[in-house]
Amino acid sequence: MENEALVFYFFPHLDSDFMCPTNPNGGVRSDKAFRELGRLEMGRAILGISAFFFFVTCFGQSVPEMSEPDRAQVREDMTHAASLLWSSISGEASRVENLVRYSRQDLLSLSLHDEARRDWVYWPRERVGLPLQLMSAEQRVMVQDLLTSILSASGYLKVVHIMQLEQILAVLEDLGLPRGVHHYVIALFGRPSMVEPWAWRFEGHHVSLSVTVSPDGVRVTPSFLGADPAETITGPLAGFRPLHAEEDLGRQLIRSMSQAQQAQAILSAVAPQDIFSTNLDMGRSRNKDRSIWDDWRNTLKPEGISVSSLGQGQQKLVRRILEEVVTRYRPEISMAYLESVNLKKLSFAWMGSLEKRSPHYYRIQGVDFVFEYDNVQDGGNHIHSVWRSLTGDFGDDILGQHYRLSHAQVD
Repeated sequence: MENEALVFYFFPHLDSDFMCPTNPNGGVRSDKAFRELGRLEMGRAILGISAFFFFVTCFGQSVPEMSEPDRAQVREDMTHAASLLWSSISGEASRVENLVRYSRQDLLSLSLHDEARRDWVYWPRERVGLPLQLMSAEQRVMVQDLLTSILSASGYLKVVHIMQLEQILAVLEDLGLPRGVHHYVIALFGRPSMVEPWAWRFEGHHVSLSVTVSPDGVRVTPSFLGADPAETITGPLAGFRPLHAEEDLGRQLIRSMSQAQQAQAILSAVAPQDIFSTNLDMGRSRNKDRSIWDDWRNTLKPEGISVSSLGQGQQKLVRRILEEVVTRYRPEISMAYLESVNLKKLSFAWMGSLEKRSPHYYRIQGVDFVFEYDNVQDGGNHIHSVWRSLTGDFGDDILGQHYRLSHAQVD
């Protein structure tokens, strides 16, 4: 089964004299900031997005049932890509590292049991890992190869689209936050191997992809994608929406419901500030205490309306949301997970407004699958979404299985 993407893109340089107008409102950006930039300036600011996407070709239209050899191929592809990156930073420090006084090896390579592996972050913050900024061009290519070894063509494009939104934020904000594609980081937890477990994470603002690899399987949660702005509201790319399907399908589903169905599905007229399964304490603008990072497993329960009570057309919409989320990853991974989900054991809950560009939230939850979507900040134009697994986050299930089997063999 071939599933490839042919992508042509470039990232233009913004002129050094391209300046963002001062915001008198304490750095709080607004629609007015867009207008102040003018047509030409905004065109430059977001040209990194419009220019990057020229052509995409996906080979293979039907997805057959995947066998264990197919899934093993994913592990092999990832291990090969990660091993090349690992090898590129091994050995003596390069001339650049000695000059600037940093170690790519120390930044990239961590233990599988390092606490930082569970400290996933989607907001602007200093991160564990090797940033793209400190890599050679060859190493950046290796990172892209690693991403495409696990992501589908559509998933890869979503990630790159989201990264390019940083160019807009760099222009609109004057808060001093770290903005730019060069701030995205890669971290390897454990040495890439086909016989021993290891993990890796690619992360930056609004992207956090945690992948665990073991001889017993692959896990890809928590998997976070966000978008700010959720929709570009002016300029040459007005209407650009990297996560449009996740938003539109959810709203289409809630609007398709009768009053009686909405009475069950809508939990509140007010949407929460953020997703519930976050590590972020929104009120204090800092991480939650480590001891409560996993509390969501017990506190977040299926709520709203049962998918089994919905009509056939409505159930198809739920299925489309599920597929939109899971098929960000290669079919060898996504199809296996989709087959494990019993659609009729899912529930759908909504909070907030039913109108576009107004704060809203929805959640689909089942026995293991949890997908949260939140679009509240900036007047409903700032998306946070995450796919989590009650048993498989950070590979807890396959790592536990691996260690149990290993100990049993030793005994």
